[in-house]
Amino acid sequence: MDSGFILFFVLLLAVMYLLLIRPQRQQARRHQEMLGSLKIGDEVVTAGGIYGEVTAIDEERVQLEIDADVKIAVSRRAIASVVPPDESEHAEEYEGVTVEDPEPMSEEKART
Repeated sequence: MDSGFILFFVLLLAVMYLLLIRPQRQQARRHQEMLGSLKIGDEVVTAGGIYGEVTAIDEERVQLEIDADVKIAVSRRAIASVVPPDESEHAEEYEGVTVEDPEPMSEEKART
């Protein structure tokens, strides 16, 4: 085999490791550390976009209170991130704000 080909192959593997594999491992490690440091009272966001406050934790599940007296249990792996305290304070400003229903679209407009 040509030594240039082997060198090219080794360099290609090194670039793939540096650009793809290593960052993905670091991100997975940070996510695992975040899940391990969850505690009751943390405000979190699930992978589905649901905001809630942690009320109970076990090995597999996390119980979230998403509204007054509304609790759900989600998989621990479904927690995407912990909301920083300064962000959760701003969320209270929008509490009670409702979005109006859009006006119905006419059939002619819907066909186009």
